[in-house]
Amino acid sequence: MSVGRLLGKRLWRAAKAGTARPPPQRQLQSNVNRTLLLMGGGFVVGFAGARYRQSKRDISSASIPTLLTSESAPPVFDSPVEALDLPAADKKLKRQEQSYSFEVSQGQNGRFDVVRLASNSPVEDEYAFGTAPGPGNTPWAFWGVYDGHAGWATSAVLRSYLIPTVSLTLSSLPGSAPASQITSGIVSAFTTLDATIMTTALAAMKSSVPPGDPAVLAALAPAIAGSCALLSMYDARASTLRTACVGDSRAVLGRWNPQTNRYEARPLSVDQTGHNEAEVARLAAARPPGEPTEDYLDSKSGRLLGLAVTRAFGDHRWKWPSAVVREAQERFFGQGPRPKSKSPPYLTAEPVVTETDVVGGERGDFVVMASDGLWDHFGNEAVECVGRWIEAKRAGKLSKSGSSSVEVVSRDDKSAAASSPSDDAKSKKEFDVIDGYAEWQATPDHFVVEDDNAATHLVKNAFGGSRRNLFCAVMTMCPPLSRNVRDDVTVQVIFFGDV
Repeated sequence: MSVGRLLGKRLWRAAKAGTARPPPQRQLQSNVNRTLLLMGGGFVVGFAGARYRQSKRDISSASIPTLLTSESAPPVFDSPVEALDLPAADKKLKRQEQSYSFEVSQGQNGRFDVVRLASNSPVEDEYAFGTAPGPGNTPWAFWGVYDGHAGWATSAVLRSYLIPTVSLTLSSLPGSAPASQITSGIVSAFTTLDATIMTTALAAMKSSVPPGDPAVLAALAPAIAGSCALLSMYDARASTLRTACVGDSRAVLGRWNPQTNRYEARPLSVDQTGHNEAEVARLAAARPPGEPTEDYLDSKSGRLLGLAVTRAFGDHRWKWPSAVVREAQERFFGQGPRPKSKSPPYLTAEPVVTETDVVGGERGDFVVMASDGLWDHFGNEAVECVGRWIEAKRAGKLSKSGSSSVEVVSRDDKSAAASSPSDDAKSKKEFDVIDGYAEWQATPDHFVVEDDNAATHLVKNAFGGSRRNLFCAVMTMCPPLSRNVRDDVTVQVIFFGDV
């Protein structure tokens, strides 16, 4: 036992007994001598040399802090995790919210809202947006959502390189390029970037370097992790929106229907999983004859050799032969081959591209783009949720910028009751736990409208809305257990009309 621990133990015993006296000097010196002998003569020489050098420098060094004295009360346990109340949960949600304007057409601007909330640490969701040249070098607007999995490196690559790669491909086309040529250019840019990720990793691994080389580890990281990609591209000159999807992030357009006086949902993408019949057929057509579907695709979970999506960037274990995957595992700390992997590649980063004519004006279109962290709790009700936000904003019933949700709900007795649930509400089950994961759905009955940012508004309602206890609980959860409650979530809302 070290001198410090021995002395601390004696002091603690003395404090508990009410006699906070230090041990006798002779006994303490005996303990010191015994400890030094056990630690060896090298320590003695080093300690003496350090003391000599310190005395020669004539400087004072800081003392270590005193954590406990003989008069201290026993420490009281306090969790390092903060239990978030409504204002604190609201503040956490809004940390990464942003809002921008962009040109919809000549003389008309649109609005773009975005928010991201992490569950994983580090966060695996990424996003990007901005203008870049399209065909004929005319400016296009781009919005991307990149939902990473098994790490963050692949989505980080997409954040930096996907929009530039697509723009460089499209800007080489003439302004009069037909729609089919533009779609082919988008597909080519996606697959080219994924091929670059994978071939860069392979080339680094095959170089003449020792196992564990740091440069190879860095080159392998984007190929080992994986990511979905959802990219929308707007040509203001033609009022055309194109959406390219790889994976299960989802884009939905909201369009006003004057007959029903409401916004209606129109899908711009379809989730690429084993539950998508078109994807099942595509996978089967790509397999060698005689390979049973059940060997690589679980019909119940929709998973492809354990992966939740059927298209993705990266994910080397679904694209490389098992021998190459095993080499990466044995020499560069990778993971082993997927069980039952027989005839890779099973994955592609080739996107499905849709094209939509956009309606602007007073009741113009809007688009919700989000990673599956939002769609886990929302269906097409997300469009209705944004529609309510638009109507509240038009009526001047949104909270003022910077005000908290508590202030907003306190202005209305019904909403205030929602923030302080009754005993009956407290006893009502707000979520289920299935296979260890919490599940619930956002419904219009629980929608609240109190945020200036439409993306934040969607996430708040996805995570509970007026069910304040659920919302605060979801926001309180921290990694790694937060992954059992919520995924990383990124939401972008693009308004092409007046809001």
